Amino acid sequence: MNAHAEIHHDMEGQEDDLQIDTLRGDIRDAMLNRIRHMKTSWSLCTEAEQNEIVNGLELAAKNLVRGVVRQLTAHEFPHAVVTLGEVKIGGSKGIEAKITCTNIEVNRNTLGDHVGEMVQIVMIDSDKFMGERDPADVQPDQGDMFNTPPEDGPDDGEGERRGLPKPEDFD
Repeated sequence: MNAHAEIHHDMEGQEDDLQIDTLRGDIRDAMLNRIRHMKTSWSLCTEAEQNEIVNGLELAAKNLVRGVVRQLTAHEFPHAVVTLGEVKIGGSKGIEAKITCTNIEVNRNTLGDHVGEMVQIVMIDSDKFMGERDPADVQPDQGDMFNTPPEDGPDDGEGERRGLPKPEDFD
């Protein structure tokens, strides 16, 4: 990889400084930070460099999505991460469900303080937000400009470019 496309990668699980009230700006700043580390424009990068940039951005996007989900699930309402176990549908009680979670203080407080209250269960997992509309558009490396006919120019029928002759053709 050329020195002009120096990119660093995020580590899985590394948390960005995301906050609910500054979320749009935090995401913008994370993207700008990536762009600032590029030493040249996209069109001047080789295919390998473009793939490296795409990989780094995908890791950053995953990290941002996880951070956003963490912020949304932690914002202004108590929560506990639980495993849904047995579910019974029917009867006069409606639907009954059994949940389990680790026995830690935050879970004891959250669940213990809300016994008998109406609560909302939100089935959320950051993996649900990891899709994409299309894969990144990486441009393949260009061939040798002296041996490749122009894509938009006329061809003389012999497969060579029109223009100045090669140096060995001079007398």
